[in-house]
Amino acid sequence: MSTHNFDYDTIVIGGGFAGVSAVRDLADQGYHVLLLEARNRLGGRTWSETKKVGDFEGVVEHGGQWIWSDRQINMVAEVARYGITVEHSPFPDYFPTLAHGEHNPGPLPVPLEEIYDFEKAYFRIMTDVHRITRGVPLDKQNLSDLDIPWGEYLDNLGVGPKTRAFFSFIGANNAARYPDETSALPLLAFVAGLDHSLLRTWGVVDEYLKEGTGALVNAMADDSGADIRYETPVARVEQNDDGVTVTTRAGDSFTAKTAVIATPLVCWSDIVFSPVLSPVKTAMSAERHVSYPIKFWAQVKGAPKPVATIADADSSNGAFIAFTQHDLGDDGQVIVGFFIDHPDRPSFGTDFAGVEQFIQTLYPGAELVAFDLHRWVTDEWSGNGGYVAFQPGRISQTHSELGRPEGKLFFATSDIATSFNGWIEGAVDSGKKAAVDAARQMTRDAIEVAVRAHASSAGAPVSAAR
Repeated sequence: MSTHNFDYDTIVIGGGFAGVSAVRDLADQGYHVLLLEARNRLGGRTWSETKKVGDFEGVVEHGGQWIWSDRQINMVAEVARYGITVEHSPFPDYFPTLAHGEHNPGPLPVPLEEIYDFEKAYFRIMTDVHRITRGVPLDKQNLSDLDIPWGEYLDNLGVGPKTRAFFSFIGANNAARYPDETSALPLLAFVAGLDHSLLRTWGVVDEYLKEGTGALVNAMADDSGADIRYETPVARVEQNDDGVTVTTRAGDSFTAKTAVIATPLVCWSDIVFSPVLSPVKTAMSAERHVSYPIKFWAQVKGAPKPVATIADADSSNGAFIAFTQHDLGDDGQVIVGFFIDHPDRPSFGTDFAGVEQFIQTLYPGAELVAFDLHRWVTDEWSGNGGYVAFQPGRISQTHSELGRPEGKLFFATSDIATSFNGWIEGAVDSGKKAAVDAARQMTRDAIEVAVRAHASSAGAPVSAAR
């Protein structure tokens, strides 16, 4: 590989928000960039379509959707740059819960007889949350005692069953896994990222992009002017002192000075790296730290509206949240609902009968008219899962290593973000950081080449020139 004959300055692998952010920022600096995307669209684990769901016609978001304008500075900047409209979901009038198999109409989060247990749990959780500093890798904060199963953490609270069930929602909402499968630490870090406010964990499904996440990610990509190739999954990434060679599954090869790996963490193990990635990166990818969410959009009649319902996944067949997204007047409402689509445990089906069962479980007597969903567990390019869900005992030991560059390779995904991990904001932030690091590497390499050339022309030993 010649240092003077590259196809591109940087190759970015993966066209989600992390990859597209890296592409756009590098292109803004004048670099020649190639983006390789396995799907026939951009957005990764965000995916918006304009379509009909019963009597509703508009933007349907299958994946990541929400932003938080108060603190997510990168998303606020992107929205402003491309003229995207931010709207709010309807504010609920009803706050029912389904905890430990019992319907509670609200507004109290738990039955009155457990209200003191609720206070006890809230204080304990917030005490631990305040130990966590947003933006600092979790392996640099002495938090290993919190890197335990969420179920064990809840048991240690020593509270009643309905209070425990209520707080189990934090785990399901942020990991779409059951409490025994996911670590408490990233869940508590999520609360810390919301200005250390537990109340905000129930209020973050609010601000969304009217035109859809697809409108934003496509605007960013169009702005870059980069070479974008769809349906081009990558098989192999090789690097040496000169640069990087990326080979697709179809057998095409491209060379570049640097590369940004912007696929989900779980997908790193689907690519052959030479030399191999660090033992930590290799192991963490193979361990499949993924969530199993189903997010559906449904036209529903006969349910209270506007409503926001929290459910205990353990006793509700995996259901954990549902809320009003659009009020359709006499035609009911569009409810967005989530449940755990676990490959090894019982769950609601993903056909009409399954979604109808979900609606009936949370809203007895309500009528399902129509629905739409995407099964992320069958999506190869998301690693057969959704957003990241770290298993116990891992992130407190590995977080900073996951984002560490390796030679001329840089890593960008919301899965490894130090702020707003798992959010679109985290993806954009990690993409921007990878672009900065790749640009610095190319600048250093260019300076070294220039110094060597000058030393050679002057007849001086290269080592002396350096």
